[in-house]
Amino acid sequence: MYNYLRRGTVDNNILEPSKTEIQKSEEMVYEIIKKKLFHINLNAAETNFITDLKNKIDISNQEIEHILDKLDFEDAYLIHSVREDLLNKLNQHNHSLIYYKKHPEIFDKSYNSIVEKSIKKVIESKKTIESFNKEFIKRKKQEYDLLLKHTVDFDEDQKTAIITEDKHNLVVAGAGSGKTEVLITRIAYLVLRKQDAIDPNRILVLTFQNEATKEIQNRLVNKFRLDIKIKTFHSFGNEILTHPKLKFHGINYDSEYNYFISNLYKNAIKDPFFQNKIATYILFFGDDEQHKKESSFEKKEEWYQYIRNIPYVALDGRRVRSVGEKAIMNFLLSHKINGRRIKVLYEEPAEWMKYRNVNGKIIPPTPDFFLPDYNIYIEHWAIDENGTVPEWFGGDEPTKKYKNDMQKKIERFKRQKKYSLLETTYGEFKRNDFIQHFEEKLVAEIKRNHPEKEVILSLIDYSELVKMAWKTCKESKKRMPKDIATFITKAKTNGLTPINIHERLVKEMWSPKQKAFAEIAVIIYKEYEKELQSRNEIDFPDMINLAVEELQQNKSLYENSFDHILIDEYQDISKQRYQLIKTLMNKNSNCKLFCVGDDWQSIMGFTGSNLEFFVNFQNYFDHPARTNLSINYRSIKTIVDAGSDLIEYNYNAQIKKITKAKLNKEQKIRVYASSNNDEKTYFQQTAFHCVNEIEEFLRKGYKPQDLMILSRITKKPQLFNPLIDYARDRQVPIQSVSIMSVHKSKGLQAKVVFILNVDNDLYGFPCEIENPLIFEPAMD
Repeated sequence: MYNYLRRGTVDNNILEPSKTEIQKSEEMVYEIIKKKLFHINLNAAETNFITDLKNKIDISNQEIEHILDKLDFEDAYLIHSVREDLLNKLNQHNHSLIYYKKHPEIFDKSYNSIVEKSIKKVIESKKTIESFNKEFIKRKKQEYDLLLKHTVDFDEDQKTAIITEDKHNLVVAGAGSGKTEVLITRIAYLVLRKQDAIDPNRILVLTFQNEATKEIQNRLVNKFRLDIKIKTFHSFGNEILTHPKLKFHGINYDSEYNYFISNLYKNAIKDPFFQNKIATYILFFGDDEQHKKESSFEKKEEWYQYIRNIPYVALDGRRVRSVGEKAIMNFLLSHKINGRRIKVLYEEPAEWMKYRNVNGKIIPPTPDFFLPDYNIYIEHWAIDENGTVPEWFGGDEPTKKYKNDMQKKIERFKRQKKYSLLETTYGEFKRNDFIQHFEEKLVAEIKRNHPEKEVILSLIDYSELVKMAWKTCKESKKRMPKDIATFITKAKTNGLTPINIHERLVKEMWSPKQKAFAEIAVIIYKEYEKELQSRNEIDFPDMINLAVEELQQNKSLYENSFDHILIDEYQDISKQRYQLIKTLMNKNSNCKLFCVGDDWQSIMGFTGSNLEFFVNFQNYFDHPARTNLSINYRSIKTIVDAGSDLIEYNYNAQIKKITKAKLNKEQKIRVYASSNNDEKTYFQQTAFHCVNEIEEFLRKGYKPQDLMILSRITKKPQLFNPLIDYARDRQVPIQSVSIMSVHKSKGLQAKVVFILNVDNDLYGFPCEIENPLIFEPAMD
């Protein structure tokens, strides 16, 4: 019974009868009831059958007593599988007893009384088992009251998280809810408890950062004098692989890795083939491939309005009205005719073709494109191959108006000879050969107007293309090596090789921009893997991937080594780390898992983390026990409420939860807005205001370490240079004030926090320079 309760193995004393046995029993019971009804004596087999039934009931009743006694004696938390198995067997026994109660003719009066008592006992036993864990936790909170107050006076939810001990346990924490303290005390509880104390050598704690490892180790030693195996995922992988040859090392890993990828990129960019890949990506850069679905809107008209207003940015930064118009604009901007750049005007009023619209007003239309060197207008009509206007035009009236205006324009062109009209349609754009089709139309139209001229279309030089690109696109190209490095990390973290990604690009649906970037990244990825293999070296993702392979192939490696595995910051889990945990759990069927994290603080996406493993924890570890830590002990109510409200705008699926502030104090969050749209002046104003505010706080008695300055990206000279210069002029000691990115500040706190450049900007909030969607082909 010890194993039955503690380890989850199945006790078969309460046997489940087969279907054939049940049928035979029912037939026998029917015969017995019929004979007793007509006062016919039973034969020996029937008498023995009744005796066997009584024996089975008695044995089952004894087994129930035995189970309940063992529950009290062992005083162990019932894991889900054991609890459900007990309840199922009680239900089976109860089902049989109720059947016998409905047919009292089977037994004599005295034994029918036993059946009645047995039913009551089963009902009581079910209630005991159903409420057992709740009562167990309540008892343990009292029994270990001193331990639970050893360093922190935990609240009831925190105590529950520490004591709950199912096979799989998830603690969903809020910011400032003491999740690390809960993890540490959980370890102490496992080792120091009176019953079923766990050998410290059979506990493994896994973290994501060296700093977290040191913090947990120090706090365990200082508070409880415990020495526990605490490793980062990578250092544990390194232990499994027995010191592999690592390509990049220590605290400089990220910079060394990015530098290496950057050099591979610099070599590749010399190749015209690679340049063409970059050019293709630049042409698709302004696309917004994450369109909202109709289901996101309450009214259809709102969705129509959204679709009509989706921005499309062409190569030179000009905004156009559709993806088809963008393709045409980019073609014209990226090509030359007979060695000369194509001059193109967009939606310029054509005064010569004024007409009266449906409202009777005379207006100059604005055709989509005009090529003044060739007197050619280009109209990209929003009609499909059947001449139908798309649904998102919004109904009969807008459609009627569009078709009427379209016809008016065509008629005006027919009545003059100076200008010609080249027409394309949305229906044509949906064809795979649209660009080739447009090129043929353009050349034919120029030749029709100038039959004596030869028309040669050619691509502009790669350098010209890059020079022409709009600001955000140029900045994105500059950071392309870093984005490629992130892509490779995500791919390796998800176990995807260059071949895997190439297959995904062929078989799955991706936006043109996603596909263009992935094709670039895969070229560098292949070269990167060649370099590692030629030197017999591995990187950090390899360290975990190869460790998983080693564990799976070597059955005896770490077999039955750990009874408890605890994971800190589980919201940052990735596929490879999940596989490592799962493989270790499979090495010992009795091993228990404890994961703590906050999905609202998931910031490690660039390393391949996937929130799916946290949000849908039950899909990866069956029937978990979940505890919520909802009280924030760090911040005042204003900050906690603001954070909760803000997170609702996150489009990622996240766990709905309540967060409450222990400190009910409210204080206004101050927002300062600049009235100046000039970028240089804006950054100067921001710097001056920040320094003046810091000076005021220091005058009030605050210390520099009480202050913190945050920005989305700190490598922004146009903001931070004037900030430092102005602070120096004012003799404000800003160099002892923490200045860091919001990512780096995770887990830190200060009395006063300045968040700068809170704008929809290249390096603001959100950061336009970053586009997480381009990494999706590297995510499994």
